[in-house]
Amino acid sequence: MTKISAMCNVLITFTIILFSGCASVTQNHNELLQIVGDYFNVYSQRDDFKRFMSFYADNAQFEDIIYGASFETKQEIKEFLDWERGEFSVPSDERILTITTQVLEGNTAITQGFFHEFNYDGKKLGPWLFVIIQEFNPQNKIIKQTDWINYTPKEDFLGGENMNNVLINK
Repeated sequence: MTKISAMCNVLITFTIILFSGCASVTQNHNELLQIVGDYFNVYSQRDDFKRFMSFYADNAQFEDIIYGASFETKQEIKEFLDWERGEFSVPSDERILTITTQVLEGNTAITQGFFHEFNYDGKKLGPWLFVIIQEFNPQNKIIKQTDWINYTPKEDFLGGENMNNVLINK
C-alpha cells in the first residue's frame, strides 16, 4: 500500500467517524427535544403527577429561586410539587402553561413562558411569567432544575413593576 493510499484510508476513516459523531449528537439532541416537549406537555395538562415525576432522576436537585426553596432528591421535589395538595382548577379547561421560547444546548434546556390564570384553594392566581432551566443526565432524566417563576407581583413586596401585567394587558 502506498503512502497516498494509506493517507486516503485514514482520511476516509476519520470522515466516517466524524459524521457518525454528528449523527449521534443530532439523535441525542432530537431525543432530548422530545423528552423536554413531553415534560412540558404533561406539566401543562397537570393530570398525571406520577408521569411528571418520572422525568426526574432519583438524585435530582431542584431550586425555586423566587419561592426560596432548594431540594436534593426526587422525593423532596415530589413533596414540594405535590399536585394532590390543595384545590386546583383552570378556568375553561385550558392548559396551565404556554411556552414562548425554548433553547436546547448540550444537556441543558431553557424554557420560557407563562402560567395561565388558575384557582388554588379558592384564590385566583396568575398569570405568571417563568423561566425554567433543566440539566439532563445521559439517560435524559432531569438532574438539576432551576425555576424562576414570577409568583406574586414584585410591586407588592419591593415596589417594582409587576412584569406579569404584560400578560394581563394582551
